[in-house]
Amino acid sequence: MAVAEYAGRYDISSRESPERRIGDFEIVKRLLGVYMLRHKTLLLVLVLLIGVRMIATLAGPFIYEVAIDFYIIQTPAASGRWVADLIESIGRTLSGSHSPSVGILLAVTAIMYIFVGFVLWIVTSFQEYCISKLGQSMIADIRSDFFFHLEGLSQCFFEHGNTGQLLSRVTNDAEALRSLVSTGIIGVGADCLLATGLVTSMLVLDVQLTLVSLIIAPVLGIVSRTFRKWIREAWRAAREKIASLTAKVQDLMYGVKVVKALTQEERSLREFDAINEENMQVQIHAEIVSNVFDATASVFTAVTEALIWFMGGQQVLGASFTLGDLVAFTQYVKSFLTPIQSLSTFYGEIQSALAGAERIFSVLDIKPEVTESPNAIDLQNVKGSVRLRNVNFSYVKGQPVLKDVSFEVNPGERLAIFGTTGAGKSSIINLIGRFYDPNEGAVEMDGIDLRKVKLASLRRFISIVLQEPYLFSGTIAYNIKFGRPDATNEEMVRISKEVGIHDAIVKLEKGYDTEIRERGVNLSYGQRQLICFARALMVKPKVLIIDEATSSVDPHTEALIQNALKKEMRNRTAIIVTHRISTVRDADRIIVLDKGQIQDIGSHEELVKRNALYKRLCQMQLVSVTNRL
Repeated sequence: MAVAEYAGRYDISSRESPERRIGDFEIVKRLLGVYMLRHKTLLLVLVLLIGVRMIATLAGPFIYEVAIDFYIIQTPAASGRWVADLIESIGRTLSGSHSPSVGILLAVTAIMYIFVGFVLWIVTSFQEYCISKLGQSMIADIRSDFFFHLEGLSQCFFEHGNTGQLLSRVTNDAEALRSLVSTGIIGVGADCLLATGLVTSMLVLDVQLTLVSLIIAPVLGIVSRTFRKWIREAWRAAREKIASLTAKVQDLMYGVKVVKALTQEERSLREFDAINEENMQVQIHAEIVSNVFDATASVFTAVTEALIWFMGGQQVLGASFTLGDLVAFTQYVKSFLTPIQSLSTFYGEIQSALAGAERIFSVLDIKPEVTESPNAIDLQNVKGSVRLRNVNFSYVKGQPVLKDVSFEVNPGERLAIFGTTGAGKSSIINLIGRFYDPNEGAVEMDGIDLRKVKLASLRRFISIVLQEPYLFSGTIAYNIKFGRPDATNEEMVRISKEVGIHDAIVKLEKGYDTEIRERGVNLSYGQRQLICFARALMVKPKVLIIDEATSSVDPHTEALIQNALKKEMRNRTAIIVTHRISTVRDADRIIVLDKGQIQDIGSHEELVKRNALYKRLCQMQLVSVTNRL
């Protein structure tokens, strides 16, 4: 139970909760303060465009009003006199007449209206481009910060975190967040500024009709508040199911060989169909809730427009309101209701984006357990001496994994840590690489406590070869030089020859420029492991750690690795973690680890003579011990 609790602390799917963790205001504040202000120039251009768009939007209906009142029904109003004077001045210039005809004046008015519309189209298009660019730039920043943050998290997070869930966050959730940036923050901000100008113009035309029009705002506010929780939770559930679906697809793809070998295709299909069905249902539910809100908002919008036509029409008939005023006011109302309708239309999408943003920020807010001291130092002139002093370590309080472990290994020495599965071997390696910190005691490099050293400085001198050979997408040369991109090709070839992989590489069609396919399927297991060894040796480590890396290779490959170690690790420290006698018997010293405690330390011959556990394991692995007694 305790181990499960430990894993749960770092499994990001366990961090999902129906309860709100981060409020909408906090999310928006974070997006504005942290990410949007990184692009101040683009933001300033957007503000200017929004201002020009507002002026153009207000100008169109006003020109319409002047055309109707001054030239069609001839009921001029004082407020439009200056525009009429401008139109008549242009008409006189174009016609050459002191008193241009009504037709010419209407033509000038039409040209002005078309020009304003053209300006509005240009400005709106450029504004949408800038909004899209700003949104994409912010999402790129968020993804970059997300990846950078993941690199800084402690190893325990990746050992117990779900990569499928992380993949969903950096792809699906980040893409949904783009809607929040464009439609949500920037779009709503632009619409609010436009709405302010529209309401001001409407108030100038008629206060009573403006108040009727504004009824829609509080009503939609109440409706939005009512639907808010439903929509938010519906889209949260939808995002969670997408993440689960992504994780399941990844799991089945990586395990397809096992599925086929055990003839469990039908079972896997049933499991996928179940998750796929759940995903479909929650997506449908989220869409339905959002559509119900959209329909409700549209009803209130239609009622508002009907009231305006009814009351405004009566005022026109009573001669207290001109027809031009009513037409202009109606256009202003439509422009005013458009952002409200847009907000209604995209409200579900915005809520989906908020749910995605919360999921992204919940990972960004995870604090690494292994952190650098404020006064951390850079290691200089490292020799490679490693020492553990009275180390006690546990993943879960009350369940010790290492108990009072003390040993020292010096440069030029090959130390083997030997023990059965669960003895604590890998935990020692994790402490030396400072992926974890001991609960008690200290781990030192050249006499310096690792907790006082900068992580990058430490790991620059340590290279680890894992049991599972992992190769990155790219060429073989890219993988071998991964730790030292500036290394020469000559040095790469020399190291490859030392570990015995050069001949196999040059036989490939493109040699070192051969692209590694997914998970290295175009190479044998042994070839992948030898490339990993070459990669580790290329960085010229002061300490090389081999964590069960030879446990699954054939004797020939293991011999190549052992010979390479003897040549390349002279005057350097090599620590070999294994449960195979064949791997440790040539080590200078062997630590026998059992249940988290050092049971004995010595050479192979010494341990065979005096250590019962070591001798028994030798016999179990069919290693002859009689001639050494």
